[in-house]
Amino acid sequence: MTVPTLRERRFELLLQPTQAGDDWGFHLSETFNDAKEAVAKVDATRATPFRRAVLDAVEASGYPPAAVSPRRCRPFNLQQGPGVRLALTVSASLPVARPLRRRAIVDGVEALSHEEALYWYARTSGPASGRALRALRILLADD
Repeated sequence: MTVPTLRERRFELLLQPTQAGDDWGFHLSETFNDAKEAVAKVDATRATPFRRAVLDAVEASGYPPAAVSPRRCRPFNLQQGPGVRLALTVSASLPVARPLRRRAIVDGVEALSHEEALYWYARTSGPASGRALRALRILLADD
C-alpha cells in the first residue's frame, strides 16, 4: 500500500455502523494539505447500491476486502484515483431513484479512464456542480 504524498489529494472513507452493528453506511471526505472537506455521507439504509464501489476503492488503495466491516473504527486512507471514482459514483447516482438508471451510472463511472474521472470530478465538485452532474448522468445513463 502506497501512502499518498501531501501534494496529492487524498480521500478518507469512514464506515459508520448501524446501532445493531450488522450493517454500515459511510462518510467520504477529501483532504488536501491540512484542509478537509466532506464529499458524501450515505447512511446504511441507502448504502447498498454503493457496496461494490466501496470495496473496489478500498482494494485499489491496497487494503484487503475483509477490512470492510461494521466493526472497523479507523478510516481508510484512499488514493486519489479510487477516491475520485467513489466520490463520482456517489454524487452522480445517489439522487437517482430508478435502479436500472443508477446501475448504468455506477457502471459508467467504473468504465471512465483515470483522466476522464479526474475531469468529471473537477467539474462536479464545488458550488456550481448541478449542471455538470446532470450532464454526467445523461452521458452515462444514456437517458
